[in-house]
Amino acid sequence: MTVLPSLLALALLGSADASTPAGTIEDPSGVALDGFFSALARTEAATPGALTRVMHLGDSSIGLDGLPHALRRRMQERFGDGGAGFVFLDRESGNYENRAVMLTASGWDICYVAYRCEPSGRYGYGGHVFRGREGARTRVRTRRSGKWGRSVSRMELWYQADPKGGPLQVRVDAQPWATIDTRADTHEARWHALDVEPGAHSLDVRHGGRGRPRAYGVVLETDGPGVVWDTLSMIGAFTKRLMFFDAEHLREQVDHRAPDLLVFGFGGNDLRRFVTTTVSREEFVAEMREVLAHVRGGRPGLSCLVVGIVDHARAGRYQVARRHVVAMVDAQREAALAEGCAFFDAVAAMGGPGSIKSWRRLSPPLAEPDLQHLSMHGRDRLGAMIFDALMVQYDAHARRTSVAG
Repeated sequence: MTVLPSLLALALLGSADASTPAGTIEDPSGVALDGFFSALARTEAATPGALTRVMHLGDSSIGLDGLPHALRRRMQERFGDGGAGFVFLDRESGNYENRAVMLTASGWDICYVAYRCEPSGRYGYGGHVFRGREGARTRVRTRRSGKWGRSVSRMELWYQADPKGGPLQVRVDAQPWATIDTRADTHEARWHALDVEPGAHSLDVRHGGRGRPRAYGVVLETDGPGVVWDTLSMIGAFTKRLMFFDAEHLREQVDHRAPDLLVFGFGGNDLRRFVTTTVSREEFVAEMREVLAHVRGGRPGLSCLVVGIVDHARAGRYQVARRHVVAMVDAQREAALAEGCAFFDAVAAMGGPGSIKSWRRLSPPLAEPDLQHLSMHGRDRLGAMIFDALMVQYDAHARRTSVAG
């Protein structure tokens, strides 16, 4: 059986310099994750209602909720189950999933930010707009087995009131339907909260019979303490597509959700632009910095962790050389650190450029046959690496604050 590279080999193959071992969080400032760690400390201390929320944005690298759930379940094992978090009303792509809930949906017209289909730039919290038409409906329910997603005490429907709106109907379990009017003279982001007895529940949302009601998703949380890890996957998107969000609308959405950490995982699609030389390294750094500032506009001090691309041998229909991978990782690192984010070098953690083929040869395979995506086992392995790296930093932060106190 092929084995993973040794820790010594990992340290030699990856990372920005010899002082940064592979598989660690790079944070020269020493404070990029302090806000997140402070929230985690309150959660770990079992402060009543202390939920630590994470906003995980990414392309297909977080598809099927593989990497986010690998982090979610480990975080919830240590700090408590805060619930499933934000869930889309439907799937624009079959690669969308939230593994902490069961989702069934049909009948919604979906507008996705990568296609720039919404002239106003109002794409909600997760880059997807769901327009209701006759027969549109969604059911989100807590899971009946497993350790995660089995309980909820608060649900929230995220929607937009506008002149084309109409009624949306919601119900919890088998209770009577309640009607929410989404028609308004102007565009206005709104939220409809439902408090329930802690436990297993289902939430149904459906078109109310007229108009074109517009919604973004639902949130499921517990009373805490615990961690909530939102999966906001944007399959196939280039990093710069996030600039299609209207700045004020995105600020309002992020501010309402109040995350304690942004995890940012794009770049796999942009790698094609490096291969075809349609973007220079300098141009990409500028793009990525602009996007990070744009997303954090609602919470400028929001802790931020950029997870670099995994190793690639291909990107779409293009062959990827090691130099392209190195250039992309270096550009992502530069942009992340310049914007006050921490950085995790996934390529270095895997064993360096070219390691995707080694991961594919493992049993079970940790990479997909396309040599550009990790398998579910691989995503879980990478999630374990990131979690371990975060906990090393968190424990060090706890020691520092304890001494300072």
